[in-house]
Amino acid sequence: MDISTLFTQAARKWPQALAIKDLRSARELTFAELDQALDDFAAGLVEFGVGTGERVALLADTSLDYLLADYGCMAHGRVRVPLDPSLASGELLAQINDAGARLLLFGKGHAHVAAALVEQGVVCLPLDAVSVRGMADAPLRVARARTELASLNYTGGTTGAPKAVMHTHASLCAVLQNIIMARAALPGDVLLNVRPLWPIAAVALLAHVLSGGQLVLAERFEASTFVAQLQQHRAAFSSLVPTQLLRVLREPRLAYPDLSVLKSIDIGAAAIAPSVLDDACELFGPRLSVLYGMTEAPWTCYLSAAQMGQLRRDGESAEGLVGRPVFAAGLRIDRPDDQGMGEIMLAGPQLMAGYWQQPELTAQVLEEGWLRSGDLGRIRADGYLQVMGRSKEIIRSGGKSIQPGEVIECLLNHPQVADAHVFGQADLEWGERVCAAVVLKPGAAPSSEQLQSHCQQVLSRFKVPRHVYFVETLPRSHYGKIQLNRLLEQLG
Repeated sequence: MDISTLFTQAARKWPQALAIKDLRSARELTFAELDQALDDFAAGLVEFGVGTGERVALLADTSLDYLLADYGCMAHGRVRVPLDPSLASGELLAQINDAGARLLLFGKGHAHVAAALVEQGVVCLPLDAVSVRGMADAPLRVARARTELASLNYTGGTTGAPKAVMHTHASLCAVLQNIIMARAALPGDVLLNVRPLWPIAAVALLAHVLSGGQLVLAERFEASTFVAQLQQHRAAFSSLVPTQLLRVLREPRLAYPDLSVLKSIDIGAAAIAPSVLDDACELFGPRLSVLYGMTEAPWTCYLSAAQMGQLRRDGESAEGLVGRPVFAAGLRIDRPDDQGMGEIMLAGPQLMAGYWQQPELTAQVLEEGWLRSGDLGRIRADGYLQVMGRSKEIIRSGGKSIQPGEVIECLLNHPQVADAHVFGQADLEWGERVCAAVVLKPGAAPSSEQLQSHCQQVLSRFKVPRHVYFVETLPRSHYGKIQLNRLLEQLG
């Protein structure tokens, strides 16, 4: 199966049903209109000389035009290269050059960045300038080979040289199947999207569309209006990263909303603190689902809202639980210790084909069909995967291993702490020393010693931070993950 065929099938099943609604532009497309729009986009690519197999970089905020470009590339044999709008122009240029992108398509809010890239020799066009309607010799849509490259997804944040994950039509079709089977959306179900569409979110939205569901694109995430939007659009599904979820929970609320239509809010990408999970379940009820994967292996495990609800009713916090493998996904623990904890290994047709033009790096993480995730975890007797942290984040001090997560949770329980991150710094005597970067709540002014004393009441002495740094904000990616290199630069 290939992406092109899936669009054709959807247009035949639900031609007059509403597929996508863009709230910012007030544009709507039925499935038949969506199918035609993809062909119009491909006609524009032909007009601009972008051939089959060439890479097209995308730099834009959430919009219908973005999705038409994203899906149009894949449906017509071009390779989508979604870029992170938060990157500096130099970082974007490095990724564009690494991909060998034939063209950069940009949204209205990124014209100034595109102008800087044009000076560096990059061919840039506005997203809405590409579509060509009624072209007499419009390109025919043909099925793509399973092994044909469909997407290059740059990963690894802003550190080091560009590293792009290669996904083929086969691997993306497997991802789509995983999502459709796990989420179990019905035709007509509404999914409210408040997340950026790069690097892989657009594919998750595509799975909903291919289920016959309706996609509502919000302009951007607003914590103060998110719950009201769920109600207004009668959304059955939505998705948040943990940082967005936390912001929603911090909003004042006089009454609990009517969310009877809501089936699930998918949460993924970063760990959810137990206190945040408790508050979220109180607000949304048994409607939280957790997904686990990475750009190299999207949607590998899923903990459904029903499973989460049952765990909570059984008295479990569900901390770190990310469900069981979906459909054909493989899961095992490499070199488990006496507690069953080791590196999480992933397998299945949803795995990447490798890293773009980096065979040595590919060989380091792909071993006989298994992907080294870099995450630590264990598989419980009931088959649920519990993620314990990143192997590179484990702090080893004085011969003891320390999970940063439990120290972070302890700090977050202090009434004057708004956010925190814990990491190791090299130490000649101890190997590493535990350090914490802390964001205080407005008006708060505890000393380092007071926070250390708070930790001593809960944690073993060797886990207590030896140094506490106070910062205004923690640099996070959209997915909520701390960008450690930027934090270290911030700390000097």
